[in-house]
Parts: sequence; structure tokens; C-alpha cells
Amino acid sequence: MFISSFFGQKKDEKNRQVGFLVGSLVPINYFGVGSLELSENNSSISINNELGYSFGMLLKTDYSKKISLETGIVFCQRNFNLIGESSSQASSLRDTSSFGYVNYSSPIQGIVYVQLSKYLFMRNSIGFNIDYYASAVASKGMNSIIHHHSERARWINGSLSGELGIEKRSSKIGVFYLGAEVNIPISSIAVTRLRFYYDDQLYDSYEPKELRGNFFGIKLKYYLPVEMESEKKED
Repeated sequence: MFISSFFGQKKDEKNRQVGFLVGSLVPINYFGVGSLELSENNSSISINNELGYSFGMLLKTDYSKKISLETGIVFCQRNFNLIGESSSQASSLRDTSSFGYVNYSSPIQGIVYVQLSKYLFMRNSIGFNIDYYASAVASKGMNSIIHHHSERARWINGSLSGELGIEKRSSKIGVFYLGAEVNIPISSIAVTRLRFYYDDQLYDSYEPKELRGNFFGIKLKYYLPVEMESEKKED
């Protein structure tokens, strides 16, 4: 079999590789990632997705030349921007704020390969993530007009994810992967509460809004050479 011969692997052994991941969470208007427009009385606030990031460590196990299973632990931070305005006063009011929301994820992904050339493979994967959310976050606008507070909807959640990308393999330097991901949590990740202050006492209070947390991401992965893993076992 190609993968077995390529990595010098025995037929009865599974090929396991330790990998590293860095990625970006890209703000787009698809997959439920678009802006949320909220209004209350004479004010309005929009919640917009900003560029986020992720990084982590992975363990990939090859079961055949076409099928692998990948697990690991990944840090993920979604970033949001708030824009609020009102024209109920003699002069219009406007404010901006931002916040980040963190979770740790344990992915389990099944991977299927399509060989394009000797060292190049197209990689398709689908899987499930167990997500753990950090504590609540709060922020104020630059002009202290917007007051924001987001608390986790639940401390543990699940999400479905799918990836499509290209993988280049080398027995000496390892494996490089570049691909795109869509991640869809099973339920909301946070409950966001907002206030728009006209002055110290007068404000609009918005109904709590659940954040879905869907994202589209670009991922770069690197896996150590199998020979290096074999040397560690022998030591």
C-alpha cells in the first residue's frame, strides 16, 4: 500500500503523527456568520464578527491509505465588534466596543484522502467537537455609551465541523496541510446583554441575545515526520 511503503511502515502497524495547528476565523456573511442588527426604542446596536484565531496540538492515526482519524486539543477565540448609535438627542450619539470569547475544543474527525500526485493529496474530513467555554466577559464602549456582558450559555457544548484542503507529504520533513473549515455549534455559545446609555441614568436595555458562534476558518497544519516518531518510540 502506498502510505505504508511511503513512510516505511509495517503492514500491521498504524501510522501515528503528532501535529500542530494555527488558524484564523474569517468574518463572512455565510454559514450563519453574518452581523446581528438589534434595535430598542431610539437606539440600535449591531454585533459583527471580527477576525479570530485558533491554535492547538493534534494526533492523527492512519488506518489505511485512504482513511485517518484525528483528535487533539485546540484553543479558539472568536472576536466581535459592537457599533451603536442613536439620534434621539439634539446631537446623535455613537459608540463602538469589542470583545473576545474563548473556548477549548477536543475535535474528533474522520478523514478521507484523494491522491492527486505522488506527494499531494486532497483531504476531506467531517467530525464532532466537544467544546468547553471560559468565563463570562464584559466590555464598555470607547465613549461608555455601550455596556456589554456575555455569559456562557453552558459550560460544555458540541459542534459539527467539516474541512476541505490539500496535504503535501514528505518522509523527511513531515506533512503540511492547508484547508478551509466550517464549524457549527449544536446550540448557542453565549447569552449577550446590551445597554445603550444616553446619560448616567437614562438607557435602553436590550433583550438578551443568544450568540450562535458559527464560523468559517482557514487552517494550516504541520505533522512531524513518521521517522521522528519512530525514533522517539525506540528511545
